[in-house]
Amino acid sequence: MWLLVFFPVATLLANDIQGLYPMDSSLLETFLQEKNYVVETWDNSNGLPQNAVYAMGKDNTGFLWLATEEGLTRLDGSSAKVFDQENNPQMLEQTYYTFFKTKSGIWASGDRSIALLEKNIQKVVDCAHITENSWIRGISEDERGNIWISNREGQIHLWKDGVFEELDYWKPEGPLEMLSLFHLGNSQMIAGTTKGLYIINYVTETVRLISSEDFIGNRIFGTPENVFIANPENGIYRLGKDFNLQLENAITELRDLNLSSLTTDSSNRIWASSTEKGLIMIENGKVNRFYYPEINNYPVRKLIHEKDILYLGTHGKGLVVIKPAKVKQPNHPELQQKNIKAIFSSDEQSIWVGTKSEGVYRIKNRKITSISTSDGLIQNGVNTIGANKNQLYVGSTSGISVIDVVSEKVINQITQDDGLASNYVNAILGDSEARVWILTRYGGLHYLDQKQQLQKVELPAKFSNTNFIGIMELKNKDILIGSIGQGVFRLVDGKFAENLILPLAPGENVIYCMVEDQDGDLWFGSHGGIVLYSKGEFKRIKKSQGLKSQSVFSMTRDERNGMWISNNFGVQYISPQELKRFKESQDEDFFISSILYDQSQGMPNAETNGLISPSALKDATGKIWIPTVEGVGIIDPSEIILEKQPINFQWDELVYGEKKIPIDKKILIPAGENMFQVSFNCIDFQNPHQYTLFYRIGGENNAWLPVKNQRQFFFNGLKPGNYLLEIQVLKYGKIESIQSIPIEVEAFFFETKSFKILSLVFLCLLTYFIVKYYLNIKMKIDLETQVNQRTLELRDTNHQLKQAVREIETQNTTLKEITWNQSHLVRAPLTKAMGINQLLINYPKYAQIGKSREELEKEMLTALQQLDAIVRETHRKSENLGED
Repeated sequence: MWLLVFFPVATLLANDIQGLYPMDSSLLETFLQEKNYVVETWDNSNGLPQNAVYAMGKDNTGFLWLATEEGLTRLDGSSAKVFDQENNPQMLEQTYYTFFKTKSGIWASGDRSIALLEKNIQKVVDCAHITENSWIRGISEDERGNIWISNREGQIHLWKDGVFEELDYWKPEGPLEMLSLFHLGNSQMIAGTTKGLYIINYVTETVRLISSEDFIGNRIFGTPENVFIANPENGIYRLGKDFNLQLENAITELRDLNLSSLTTDSSNRIWASSTEKGLIMIENGKVNRFYYPEINNYPVRKLIHEKDILYLGTHGKGLVVIKPAKVKQPNHPELQQKNIKAIFSSDEQSIWVGTKSEGVYRIKNRKITSISTSDGLIQNGVNTIGANKNQLYVGSTSGISVIDVVSEKVINQITQDDGLASNYVNAILGDSEARVWILTRYGGLHYLDQKQQLQKVELPAKFSNTNFIGIMELKNKDILIGSIGQGVFRLVDGKFAENLILPLAPGENVIYCMVEDQDGDLWFGSHGGIVLYSKGEFKRIKKSQGLKSQSVFSMTRDERNGMWISNNFGVQYISPQELKRFKESQDEDFFISSILYDQSQGMPNAETNGLISPSALKDATGKIWIPTVEGVGIIDPSEIILEKQPINFQWDELVYGEKKIPIDKKILIPAGENMFQVSFNCIDFQNPHQYTLFYRIGGENNAWLPVKNQRQFFFNGLKPGNYLLEIQVLKYGKIESIQSIPIEVEAFFFETKSFKILSLVFLCLLTYFIVKYYLNIKMKIDLETQVNQRTLELRDTNHQLKQAVREIETQNTTLKEITWNQSHLVRAPLTKAMGINQLLINYPKYAQIGKSREELEKEMLTALQQLDAIVRETHRKSENLGED
């Protein structure tokens, strides 16, 4: 956004025209009385698609919407988002002309469609079939949320449940043109036409004319409790309780009134723009006019007055936002647009302001005087200012000018001829011992003693060429000196005591300023950030840890021990709670919460001046003066810190693929969408830089991470599951709120728990069957091996059996042969023996055989012996069968 600071010169311009345009005292108090104002401009160079604003309004969430010829724009105070047909195909038209605020949001009307705006475009309604050969002229919403639309031809339609229904009992006599609609409540609305004002009751279905037929109800505005009607011929009327019209302001004093811009604020004051120049505010019937030089040549079409902010929609300059500056400037034109150097407050509470090329100014009792080379100043360029009693010492690159504070006369000069190591003077300090310390280039560490004698502090030889740039006195009266490249020097009783080397890289080792806090700890502002020296240890805050700039030019403690830091981007405030948190933290990635005050808050320039002394001033009232390259910024910590303004945090939009989905209560990411974006807004038109944001996702065990300047999160590869995205919002180092939104990343079936359980069961079953199959195979193999082994064994056994059988058969054959052979041999002796035995038994019967009994016995014995021999021979042969 473009930023301009509205200086007190605007007050003078306003006062100059009071004769023509009388001013109300409340207006002066609100806008002009010794205050500075910031003018912010939003145009097609920083967010708007086009610079002509047709309509303007705030929705229920706090977003400011603008209608331009090239689309709609939504603002949150720090960024703009454009809605056009290219990016939002649901839009049926590119240009919308009027806004109507309702409980549902803002209804924007084009020629042939309407759109509901609430954080995003909620819906678009095609009105083509009710605007044939015409266009929309009025839109309003009743207490039941139904939308009423009128067209140029005088027809009124009710849009309910997605269906249009023409108001059939609206039958005015003769043709007329519809100009505006306005709901009064109690089932009544007022219609403004080219032929009078009408009260329509849509419950009783009655229509009543409440004005003359030649009355033109051009614009109806206000609230149901305070309704105003603008008539181009007569002026502005107020609608009475009995629907009578009471003239508030005659057209004779409002000839240049822009009727389409009329609106009211929370105090029922009427605001409008002039068709010629400036703005009009009517309070209690009194017309007040004023203008801002920054928009002199740009007519204002629409305006909103909200608290102490003016939103002006212009033709040609886009949106202009005018608001009070948090950072004020001296009410002295002499200091405006000047490159301001050292600022100093002397004992009599006057403020001395050094400049780059115009000498030194003194502000006392709201009066300003100047001293330059024409008054005896040694040089108009001022590096430093210090004092001792009634003598002021102004240092430059050419030496020191001594000024008598009472007479404002230059009474002396101090240069190299008087013993300075260099005429280039960097810092001057009057201490509690009535000494005046003077720091110069080339090892110049001097002081004027109580007798005004110049003394030089003896330093080790290696510091003989050191450039000293900063100085302060500690509570114990020791003197600290900051240098370029050599760290910090401590002097005790005017003598060198120690050289303290800070943990800074060579290019960062530039000590601009030093502060001692309430605990006695030392803070150093350097070209490498802030370094804390506490209990013999160093800690550091760098740009990556929340500082807005690498360089810290000044550190000023306010009455509450908060720290105000000047740098290349404005003034940064760190609360005492944050300073304490930093002291106690052991986190190497510590990120500090702070608030930045720059040109958007009234700083004449965001670049404050360093390498000067003092580079900031706290005056007797506690206000902090900051020198910049274009003037002086004055901060009143007591006013700023005590402000109570609740944060307006809004989750905005979910984007994945080509889809854009407004965020409601939950974020649902479809399966397979690995990349998505979540955006949010902190709506603030006063100071969008006053918040510090941290986030975490996943739960309380995760660390808070700084959000820095982005207002969206990009996620890639977030695993399926449920998450909680939290944003912690801090202001002045205190937690204002913690915003959270659940995120569900859906999974494909194969990524779900059910699938995993089924997979596990299946895996178990598969393992079981594999093991079983393996065991079966192994058993089969074992059995086959055993079978094969047994088969081989059986085969061998069978062979052996066959062999045995063959042997047995052979033996049997042999035995048969033996048996057959032997049976014949045995049978003969055996038969003989048996026969003889029979004879012996029956011998008496066979006496006639001719042999004696003894002879028969002998023969039988012989036969038996022959039989025994045969048996023995058979036995021998059978035994030999197994050996054959």
